[in-house]
Amino acid sequence: MRLPPLLRTSVFQLTLIYVVVFGVSVIALFAFIYWSTIGFIERQTDAVIEAEIVGLAEQYERRGLVGLVDVIGERVRRDTEDRSAYLLVDAGLRPLAGNVSYWPREFNQRGEWVNFVIAAPDDEQIPVRAQVLGVGPGFRLLVGREIRELEQIDQVFRQTAILGLGLTIGLALVGGLLMGLSAQRRISQLNRTTRQIIAGDLSQRVPIRGSRDEHEELATNVNAMLDQIESLLSGVRHVGDSIAHDLRGPLTSLRTRLEMLAAEPEPSRESFEQCLAQADGLLETFNALLRIARVESGANRSAFAELDLSQIVHDACELYQAAAEERDIALRPEYARNARVFGDRELLAQALSNLLDNAVKYTPANGRIDVRLTHVATRVSVSVADTGPGIAAADRERVLARFARLDQARSKPGNGLGLALVRAVADQHDGQLRLADNAPGLIVSLELPALNRPT
Repeated sequence: MRLPPLLRTSVFQLTLIYVVVFGVSVIALFAFIYWSTIGFIERQTDAVIEAEIVGLAEQYERRGLVGLVDVIGERVRRDTEDRSAYLLVDAGLRPLAGNVSYWPREFNQRGEWVNFVIAAPDDEQIPVRAQVLGVGPGFRLLVGREIRELEQIDQVFRQTAILGLGLTIGLALVGGLLMGLSAQRRISQLNRTTRQIIAGDLSQRVPIRGSRDEHEELATNVNAMLDQIESLLSGVRHVGDSIAHDLRGPLTSLRTRLEMLAAEPEPSRESFEQCLAQADGLLETFNALLRIARVESGANRSAFAELDLSQIVHDACELYQAAAEERDIALRPEYARNARVFGDRELLAQALSNLLDNAVKYTPANGRIDVRLTHVATRVSVSVADTGPGIAAADRERVLARFARLDQARSKPGNGLGLALVRAVADQHDGQLRLADNAPGLIVSLELPALNRPT
């Protein structure tokens, strides 16, 4: 038989387990209370009966059977509340003394504790607890106490225990149903949203109620994931548009040149070299796109390790020193030592190379490039400041996108992917890429989390 959806929820199933565990705990608690109260009263009653049996046995040893009969008669007369029960019988179980008129059938052997019922003169049934003492050859003495109050307390306790246990289990089940309904509603909202997203509506989000529970945390994470997916898909569409826009011209030009070469009877070597250069440029653009995609996908996280960023800055500055001197540009590095970060050496070196390449490319002759590595508190910052034309504040966010090139950069070689790759590397390392004015020129800063305190 297939259970209703509510009864199949994990919350309701956990509630059932909780009900079973709690029910066992309640039963154990009631059993302990029962043993501590009813059992204590019963043990007190047994102690009183045993004390009387000891006293009567001593009387029998001193005064014999006749004296025992007198003592029993005296105790029956003094017991005006009929709390005690006595019966002395012979070998044929015929009563000789006491206030009980018959020998209970429940007694089978001496020393046995038995609960039985005797009839009072007003036909009231009185519960009695008693024990038997053997006196002389063939004679038996029954000594007991009425336990009406004990029976009443026991009955009330049992009824209370059953009612309390039933009420507890009932409330727990109702609570489990309510929690199951609440959880089912939240999960249904999540399922409904995911089905709409599967159908193609990426604008849908899971509702947030502000309860700050685990369902709220799951909904927040799902919404963040959807935002990231939507952003990535938007980036893919933008890349596709950019590729179609920026590569159509070079591909058309390459095709035209190849057609011209095919029409020439004896193509020149220079024409072939120009075609190869254009093809290399296209391949470089595609490779740059692949690097950005690989960085944004997190494929390089497995290569992350603790490293000294100052060494990477030193190597990059040495690499571009010759290119800067060739254009009469002063490249001045200044960096803190032992600036340790957690990242990928190759990606960070590529990002810094892109920044230095842009700075050398756009800084005029007799200009200056300052490379500074600073380590403050929990952040490490690498800044590249040049004295080139700079970038207007309104364009600084736009130049970080793929294929973004300003008008003054059209005359320079490049594909507009350098800063996009640096930004992807910064995001992958939980860092930030900042652009600021150098008056004149531009300051580009790559900030990363530090692994150690500055020395």
